[in-house]
Amino acid sequence: MASSDPVLTQTFRLLTPAAPDAVWAVLTCPESAPSYLHGLTPRTCWSPGAPVEWAVAGATIPGQVLHADPPYRLSVTVEDSSGTTTYLTWTVRAGSDASDGTVVRLDVEEPGGGSCEAELEDIWLPVLQRLGDLLREATPR
Repeated sequence: MASSDPVLTQTFRLLTPAAPDAVWAVLTCPESAPSYLHGLTPRTCWSPGAPVEWAVAGATIPGQVLHADPPYRLSVTVEDSSGTTTYLTWTVRAGSDASDGTVVRLDVEEPGGGSCEAELEDIWLPVLQRLGDLLREATPR
């Protein structure tokens, strides 16, 4: 990517009652991912530099694990059929008080300006919503 290429960056956040370890477990679980991640199933060992195969409907989408620091940070790539690579960074942190829950932040970077803000919101806001729903269901009260 040339330095003059536009990069669209969006940040999405959610607050969940789940502990950071529980958030990490859901983010990296191939059985849970399809329920919040548009049907995508990740196949990887979650080690930095490892390839990721995002499986969906009998096809695979390539990607790579860029950074993994359980349970605090996970960065991966997803490459679409046009060759555009989207960079996803999940950051997980406990709230300042145990009763505050956990803050989950998703930073999405798309080089080349292929999408607009509204398109990224249409794609990623439902992901955060479904992830939050899944974490609430899995968290004892």
